[in-house]
Amino acid sequence: MIKLKHIVALFFALGIFAGLSYYLNNQDRAFQILEKLEESTNVHEDEETLVENDTLPFEQRLKDEIKVISSSYSKRSKRDVWTLARGKTIVVYLLQAQKFVQKRGGKILLMEEITENPNAYQSAKVDMLTPKGDSLHLILQISDNIFMNNASLMNVAFQAINSTNLTPEIIAKLNNLDYPFDLLIPPFGLNEEFYKSLDKIHNKEIVLWLVMESTKLDKRHNKLRPLRIHHTAEQIEEIINAAKKNLPSATGIATRYGEQAVKHKQLMQAILKPTKRQNLWFMDLSMEDRTVVPQTCKDLNITCKIAFPYNPDNSSIEDYVHQKLREAPKSGTSVMIIPLTEQNLSKIEDISKKAAKQGTTLVDLSTLFNSK
Repeated sequence: MIKLKHIVALFFALGIFAGLSYYLNNQDRAFQILEKLEESTNVHEDEETLVENDTLPFEQRLKDEIKVISSSYSKRSKRDVWTLARGKTIVVYLLQAQKFVQKRGGKILLMEEITENPNAYQSAKVDMLTPKGDSLHLILQISDNIFMNNASLMNVAFQAINSTNLTPEIIAKLNNLDYPFDLLIPPFGLNEEFYKSLDKIHNKEIVLWLVMESTKLDKRHNKLRPLRIHHTAEQIEEIINAAKKNLPSATGIATRYGEQAVKHKQLMQAILKPTKRQNLWFMDLSMEDRTVVPQTCKDLNITCKIAFPYNPDNSSIEDYVHQKLREAPKSGTSVMIIPLTEQNLSKIEDISKKAAKQGTTLVDLSTLFNSK
């Protein structure tokens, strides 16, 4: 009797296993069919995309893809030379070309960076087979002096040191600037006429320039309501809220002094939390190597940047402006921060023309922060 029960149980288990196997096999087939349908759809879409441009020769389509600005033939190297605009590295251009060629059924045979080319910023050899099997032997080179439009971004910001900054002459010069700029404004301690004069300035973005913990502070700074280590989180939030109320159009906060504040994690947390609640970004101008701002901002998920304002101990205004212009195409972005004086405004009157020549677009800080 026991054996009979075992036999029945065995047959029952085999039946379940057989049914489960049938279900799984059919399910696998269903998944395979779905995958094939998906693949055929993707292939069909790709074919449609390729057919649209099929009337152009492959070589011309590749030129259009990587935006070649001029082409010639080198008898010495027996290669076509395609010149590209500065704004991307040669590696980025090579990857872009490789993706285009392979997607259309061609084949890359060689990609080799050229380390010494006096005629170009960067260059590389490229050998390939077109989809029809023809050979293309190229040199891709990046121009030394022709830049892509919007290849890099740069911001110009001015520090309003005191109430005497906003003279009629300075307001006129600011309104003559043909690009957006930022004004770093102390939200406390200046006279009412100064704050009213801000309405006369066009094309500006306002930043709350808040005094923070520093060994340089004394009783004279009390009217600026500095954010100190001994303050409670509630006191700090109250100051930040009051600052935003005084300058409601402000989009961010920048440090003034603050070399001690940016090293103190608890203080920075107390500053950054209400900063985030006010939908402001934060910029560390302290030039302190041991700043905890990047990590604290990452922990709190708030947009923050480190920037280096003009320091008269290190260079002249002219050298600083030149340095910031050169920095933009090299790193993609640049922030130039100088004191707001009539003399300094005169020294940057042609900066938009210089920026345009190197493919740099002048933007406000919010645009620059959100671009990267």
